[in-house]
Amino acid sequence: MQRRPYNKRNKPATLRCPNYRCDNISSKLYIVEDKLIEVLQIWLSNYKIEYEKDNFEGDNILLIKTSIATTEKDLKIETSKLNKVYDFLESGVYTQEDFFERSEKIKENIRNLQNRISEYKIELQKNIDAQSQKEKIIPNLENVVELYNKLVNAEDKNTLLKSVISKVTYLKTEKAIKKDSDPTNFELHIYPKIPKI
Repeated sequence: MQRRPYNKRNKPATLRCPNYRCDNISSKLYIVEDKLIEVLQIWLSNYKIEYEKDNFEGDNILLIKTSIATTEKDLKIETSKLNKVYDFLESGVYTQEDFFERSEKIKENIRNLQNRISEYKIELQKNIDAQSQKEKIIPNLENVVELYNKLVNAEDKNTLLKSVISKVTYLKTEKAIKKDSDPTNFELHIYPKIPKI
């Protein structure tokens, strides 16, 4: 869809498809913009409520940090066991066969624990990044809602919207010609830049 400005002063710009074969019906741009900002205001309101009541990400970060600490303790225990196995071999308590069998099991445990710690750390970073982005989304949405209608330049408006939305699709299949027709009888599908874990 493209913005189509009119040269006449009293004629508002429209949103229309540049492809003449397209069945998508145009709308007055200000109506689509108003609807879009209205949706962003609803998101903002809902997001604030959810953010305040749901501290899942913070709890999840704490849980992952606890899992890392516990696994690191287990790793130290297994490393200590491996050192004892070497001591038992040197002191003659273990035969070479016993040593290899026992040390391989411990080494496998160590590898598993190291892999688990790596996975936890990756998951922890994802959660930290998502939490950070979620903390930023509220002020970003507030900024868009507050500034959008104050901007005059279409490019500035577009840049502002792109800070919180990755894309918007528009669909209108019925013309609003009659006086009692609904000019908002279109569908907007909005794809927000809200982080997901």
